[in-house]
Amino acid sequence: SFVNSQEWTLSKSVPEIRLGILGSVTSGKSALVHRYLTGSYVREESPEGGRFKKEIVVDGQSFLLLIRDEGGPPEIEFSNWVDGVIFVFSLEDETSFHSIYNYYRRLVQYRNLSNVPLILVGTQDSICSERPRVIFDDRAKKLASDLKRCAYYESCSTYGLNVDHVFHDIAHKISCSRRKLDYVSPPSGHLSTPTTPLHRSASTSSAIYHNNGIRSNGKSLHESSLSISSLFTPTPLRKSSRRKSNLFSGRKASDSEEKRRLNDLGFGRNIPVKQ
Repeated sequence: SFVNSQEWTLSKSVPEIRLGILGSVTSGKSALVHRYLTGSYVREESPEGGRFKKEIVVDGQSFLLLIRDEGGPPEIEFSNWVDGVIFVFSLEDETSFHSIYNYYRRLVQYRNLSNVPLILVGTQDSICSERPRVIFDDRAKKLASDLKRCAYYESCSTYGLNVDHVFHDIAHKISCSRRKLDYVSPPSGHLSTPTTPLHRSASTSSAIYHNNGIRSNGKSLHESSLSISSLFTPTPLRKSSRRKSNLFSGRKASDSEEKRRLNDLGFGRNIPVKQ
């Protein structure tokens, strides 16, 4: 059900969900991911993190879930890559709890999180008589509130408590957020006909932009309209293009590569967005 590699295993038509996992080495995040992927509990934490993938079904649609377990604080490449983030801390470890604030502040330096679903998870795996619980509900919920629009769960990878629920919830939130971002309302004074071929083409183009990382690179709507006409210009060049196999890295192309690609596509009529 999962592999720790970056080879493409599903059809290119299957959309991706890019999920980031953040937490200290004592948070229990590696055990949380391992329990979700394999159904078994592994106590050892992975200080270097990991890269995993799994096919899932959300709201009746198949997705390729890409899980990026970070071994440290989020960097700019990670921040621009994720569609959603799970913050993990241990309920018996004060240090792992305070590290969430640091990771969140670091994340907002690189990325506007207003449209990025977040979930906070407190793990119970290490709680015992020698290591009692020190983080209680009031503090955990206060942290979730400080993270803005963040749901909170307590989980136990030893018995599987709420593990599947956490990943299903974040995938569902990402799917809903993506549908909202893909919808573009018509300009004032113009009617939109959802059943016209042009409307369907624009929706398809929006999905292509998302998979290629163009939206996350901050291009304006006017710049994106140039890509719409180029993508649908008949040319053998598009058919021979290959998808990059590095699923867990950034997808931003250089300006020279983008200009060369647009010049090689040939001539075509630009389609204004308002149509």
